[in-house]
Amino acid sequence: MKAGQIDNLNIGLIIVSAILAFHFPLEIFIFSFAILGPLHYLTEINWLDKKDYFTKSSKRIWLWIGVVFSVIIVFPKLYFYLAESNESPLSAAIAFINSWSNSLIFMSMILAVAFVFLKKKMYWIILLVAGAIGAFFLNTNDTYVTVIGLLVPTVIHVYFFTLIFMLYGAKKSNSKIGYLSVVIALLVPIFFVGVDIAPGAYQFSIGMQDSYYQNNFHYTPILFAKFIGISDGKTFDIYGTMELRMMMFIAFIYLYHYLNWFSKTTIIQWHKSLTKLRSIAIVSIWILMMGLFYYDFRLGFIVALFFSLLHVILELPLNFMSIKGLFKRD
Repeated sequence: MKAGQIDNLNIGLIIVSAILAFHFPLEIFIFSFAILGPLHYLTEINWLDKKDYFTKSSKRIWLWIGVVFSVIIVFPKLYFYLAESNESPLSAAIAFINSWSNSLIFMSMILAVAFVFLKKKMYWIILLVAGAIGAFFLNTNDTYVTVIGLLVPTVIHVYFFTLIFMLYGAKKSNSKIGYLSVVIALLVPIFFVGVDIAPGAYQFSIGMQDSYYQNNFHYTPILFAKFIGISDGKTFDIYGTMELRMMMFIAFIYLYHYLNWFSKTTIIQWHKSLTKLRSIAIVSIWILMMGLFYYDFRLGFIVALFFSLLHVILELPLNFMSIKGLFKRD
C-alpha cells in the first residue's frame, strides 16, 4: 500500500475501533490486551532491535536496560502471585523492591532523553543524578505514582505517543489525510463524552468482569479519570456512566494502537526484519502466552506485562526522537 492508502485505512481503523469500543468496552479491551497485544510487543521488539533501538550507543546497552528493568518490575508481581505466604523476610525484601518499581520506569525515561538529546558525558551525569534524586523524593507522591507507574505504560504510550507518531508521519509526508486522522483520533474521546448511554445498555459476563477486576484493569480508567479531575478515584462501578465512558476510551486506544501498528507494515517495513528463526520464535512465544491466558488468565497477564513493559521501555528513544522531529525545522 502507498502512504495515502495507509492514511485512509487508518481513518477507517479509528472509526471501527471507536464503534467496537462503544459497543463492547470491556470485551474489546480484554481481547486487545490478551490477543493483539503480545503479537504487537514481540514484532515491535524485533523491529526495534533491527533499528538499534534508535540509539547512538550500542543497541545491546539499551536492550539490557529494558530487560533488567522489566524483570525487576514484573518479578515481584509473579512472586506474590505464586507465593503461599507473604509473611517471610524474602517477601518483605521483594515488597521493598516493588515499592521502587516506578523509579525504574522514570529512570528509563531519563536515560532515553540522555540517549537522544545529550552527547557530552557531563550532561549525562547531571541529568542522571537529578533524575535519581527526583525519583527518590517523588516515590510516594500520588501524582508521580499515577503518571509514571500507571499512565506512562498505558494511556501515554498507547494514545499520546501514537498520536505523536501519526503527527510526525503526517509532517514528513505532508499528508492532509494524515493530519485528518490525528484530528479524528482526538475527536473520538469527545464522542464518548457526549454520546448518550441508556440505563441497562450494557451487560458484561461474570467471567469478563472477574478478569477485569482481578487483574486490576479497572485501575487505568478510574485513576486516569481522577488524574483529569472527573473522579475521586476511590470507587469503580463497572456500569456507572463515567466509568463506561472511560472504559470505552481505554478500549478504543488499545485496539487502535495495535491495529495502527499492523496497518503500517508496508510503511515502516517492520515485517522485513523478520527472519525465519525470529518468526518461529515470535509465533511460538505468542502461542505460549495464549495458552497461559487460557490456563490461568492472571499468570498470562503477568507474562504479557513483562513483554509490554519491555517494549514500552525499548521504544522510549523512538518516542523522544519523534517529539524532537516534530519541532525540528525542515
